[in-house]
Amino acid sequence: MKTKSKSLRKTVSAKKALLGQVLKKNQKIKKDVKKAASELTWVNEVLKQKKVTVQVMEQALIQNKDVEQKVAQAADDLRLVNVKLANEVAERMGIESELAEMKTDLAEVREDLSKAEVNVEVAQQLALQDALTGLPNRVSFEQGIDHGLIQAKRHGWGLAVLFIDIDKFKTINDSYGHGMGDQVLLTVANRLKSFVRGGDTVSRWGGDEFVCLLLEVKQDDDVVRLAEKLVDRIAEPCEFDGTVLSITISIGIAIYPTDGETADILFKNADTAMYKAKGTENRVVLFRTVPH
Repeated sequence: MKTKSKSLRKTVSAKKALLGQVLKKNQKIKKDVKKAASELTWVNEVLKQKKVTVQVMEQALIQNKDVEQKVAQAADDLRLVNVKLANEVAERMGIESELAEMKTDLAEVREDLSKAEVNVEVAQQLALQDALTGLPNRVSFEQGIDHGLIQAKRHGWGLAVLFIDIDKFKTINDSYGHGMGDQVLLTVANRLKSFVRGGDTVSRWGGDEFVCLLLEVKQDDDVVRLAEKLVDRIAEPCEFDGTVLSITISIGIAIYPTDGETADILFKNADTAMYKAKGTENRVVLFRTVPH
């Protein structure tokens, strides 16, 4: 397409130059015809005179013959010019047709590119999204915590990672089927998402595990209280096709920088605290309170 466009531009440029030459030739012919007409007028005036010397008569006849030759030559030149103009018009129409085709091709290319960009954007979104719950997936969450840690270190903020596990989820799947299990996961995801602040992140980590990223943490106790409220919110009864379930979760908490200064350590320590929480009454454990 690019080569064709460049070639076409060269052709158009050459045709413009040639057309300019033809038009200049046409102007010259007009001048020659005008001059010949003037000379012919002089000859006619001479021939009209009653008293004309032989010498003047001969000069007038010679001038008349010369004018006839110039007019004949101008007529031939004009025919050539008309032929060239006709050819130029035909070629110009051909070029305009090619340009129209190129515009159509370019429009189609732009449309294809636009669709490709949309498809790439959709693919990128899907690559960072959990298919079942629509929450950010593990990859997205890892990107978020890396960015969060940079901001936390720069501004001296706290940052909390909450590792969340649904208790006895396998029993739910075995007793009611995977369809019911998916409904439970969706319910937990929606309740978690509706409970945290807009700047915080809830993600499905995998299986029946979720993680929350809380930014700009000021008091550790605030995080623990939030986690306890999350446990109570998730435990509220929910009905699925006539079956009422009470879902419980366990939450482990690791807070930057006290419980870890890197994403890997925070995840590991929050996971450790979560398993410890499964044996407690309120099901929430802060990593630093876990006996080592």
